[in-house]
Amino acid sequence: MARSFDQFLYPDDLKGIVPAGVTGDDSTQLVRAYIEQWLRQQALLYHAQRNVNINTEQLNKQVETYKNGLIVYAYEQALVGQKLDTVVTDDEVRQYYDDRPELFTLQQPIFKRSYIRLRTDAPELERVKRLLVSPDFEAQDLLTKYCAMYASDYALLDTSWHYAADVVKEIPLGRIDEADYGQTGRIFEIIENNELYLIILHDSKLRDERSPLPLVHGQVRNLILNKRKIDLIDHMQRSIVADAREKNNIEIYN
Repeated sequence: MARSFDQFLYPDDLKGIVPAGVTGDDSTQLVRAYIEQWLRQQALLYHAQRNVNINTEQLNKQVETYKNGLIVYAYEQALVGQKLDTVVTDDEVRQYYDDRPELFTLQQPIFKRSYIRLRTDAPELERVKRLLVSPDFEAQDLLTKYCAMYASDYALLDTSWHYAADVVKEIPLGRIDEADYGQTGRIFEIIENNELYLIILHDSKLRDERSPLPLVHGQVRNLILNKRKIDLIDHMQRSIVADAREKNNIEIYN
């Protein structure tokens, strides 16, 4: 049991605080954290009630408005869960993407890249470079086996787009001049912190260019679903109000 001024927290008030399956010290910590939060809130509330001139009528109206908003929101979410069509075809994604090019402008460069991070004294470096630029499947297989033995990190045969902010976590991208981003097929050799990076930028797009659809496909799908959700809720609201008017359940008195 706990007390804050004239308010008490009883054992029954703690039921449901600890999720099923949580026992021992974890359970004890959760209960203690809840009690500390309750004590803090009650102490603040005690002082606030005695040091602020509260308009009770206005406060009750705000509470009622907030409660009503929660009820309506719960109903809207239930409606969305029951009736929202969540199937979005590739054609719909493409159409949305084509109709709104201004929404998909790159805020940073993106790349398709391959790289290998090696010790500077790693064996057969010239052979590795030849394998790295070779389109031959057997060459790539040999390179993968080499990387598994000698590379501290590598990415090969990756056709995905990657944001510059993510690429700099993998390779010293800042050591490559932006004017050279378009030199596809070139091997950039960079030594940093006693490690050798072999980097190929297979493709790149700069800031303010349009994002490729594969990069934003998930974003476009979410935008479509969000619009459907808004339209569904708006239609529901309009239908309810229209039905209430038709049945004379709502009216304005002069």
